[in-house]
Amino acid sequence: MRRAARAARLGAERARFAAWARRLDLALRRAGGRLELDAPHGAHFYELPLPEVLLAGEGPGVLALRLGRDVHLGRRLVLEVSARARNEVELGDRVRFAAASRLQLRGGAIRAGADSSFRDGVLLNVSGGEIVLGRRCQLRRDAMIHANARVEMHDQAGLAERVSVVDMDHTHDGSDTFYLDQPLHVEPVSIGRNTPVYANTIIMRGARIGANAVIGANTMVRAGDYPGGVLYAGNPARAVRPLSPPAG
Repeated sequence: MRRAARAARLGAERARFAAWARRLDLALRRAGGRLELDAPHGAHFYELPLPEVLLAGEGPGVLALRLGRDVHLGRRLVLEVSARARNEVELGDRVRFAAASRLQLRGGAIRAGADSSFRDGVLLNVSGGEIVLGRRCQLRRDAMIHANARVEMHDQAGLAERVSVVDMDHTHDGSDTFYLDQPLHVEPVSIGRNTPVYANTIIMRGARIGANAVIGANTMVRAGDYPGGVLYAGNPARAVRPLSPPAG
């Protein structure tokens, strides 16, 4: 009896997800795009994501949506897509979103490996670039990633509350020219395996952090190489101490 009830519940859930996907495809087609769906297991959800389809991009566009097994989509998840651009969202097995997160795609890709977790209010934004997260990555409340080129977090890396990661910025030359009209500088960011980044930190374009490092709270990590196995802190970030004694 219990098994039959569970099967019926899962069947109803998959039917609702399939209907949502059809509506999303229709909205994309009306705006000059289409949906490519690869989600044989559907998804688990309390409520289905809210799509925001923008009449933007050079088209024709496509949203490739690929979901692994047991993906959980949290309440008030927003999927914002430029319909006439090439967009991709790939979520591995058991990826979980909590509430009120937003995925913004203006051309580009968001990929999250198996068992990755996103807490409330996470923002993932791509504008022609890609966000690539390995397995078991953790993004806590109000963490943000913006990618015009590439932001990569290797397996088991994590962002704590209110961490911002950006791979671009506008350089202000001190003139009266509106700062957003000044040149945009873009350089990829990499966060190494098993590296936690603690609260209120900013990781800027061109930062390359090695494996098994720790980035302390309230740190500004500027462009450059930060070898693994070291605690970094400060504004700008500096090496505080190695996290293990040297061999021998």
